[in-house]
Amino acid sequence: MKRKILTIILGTSIIFVWNALSWTLLPFHSNSLKNIPNSAFDAKTFQETLLEDGVYHYPGLPDGNEIKDFEEIENRLKKGPRITLMVVKKGPSELFDLLTLGVNLIFNILAVIAAFIIVSLIENKSFKRVFLTTFLVGLTVALMSDLPQMNWYMFPPEYTLTNVLDHLVAFSLLGLLFGRFTFYKA
Repeated sequence: MKRKILTIILGTSIIFVWNALSWTLLPFHSNSLKNIPNSAFDAKTFQETLLEDGVYHYPGLPDGNEIKDFEEIENRLKKGPRITLMVVKKGPSELFDLLTLGVNLIFNILAVIAAFIIVSLIENKSFKRVFLTTFLVGLTVALMSDLPQMNWYMFPPEYTLTNVLDHLVAFSLLGLLFGRFTFYKA
């Protein structure tokens, strides 16, 4: 039982530290995110016209099911631009707020527990099988989250592949921990 608890603590730390390094010290994420120039952004207009928090699309989705609604959207898409924009209006926010970090830590704990349970269910717990299983968990996350967003919302490949790499590295590191410490049989 001690080894399981230690594994969850170490695994959570590994994923948390990897994500912190990936987002703060390595250039991948900062190179794949673009800032909206101040000249193209009018905060007052956003404050007045976007009434609530949410993810907005431009030119948007058709209002109804009529052919003319779909044709209008298609015409706007042909002219461009196509924009996906997340808006948070509930008040001031901080770049690195402790509550956000705490919630992310909980997500990391849950991811480690889920991966631990998945690996626990495999019969042959050789290093190779354990590592491959955790790697495939990371790949599944990417196939079900990042790649569909790139497909449907046209997220740029460099942005998407950076996130995919994050998942694969994090779950590979977890596989190393599980394979060499948790399920290792001397």
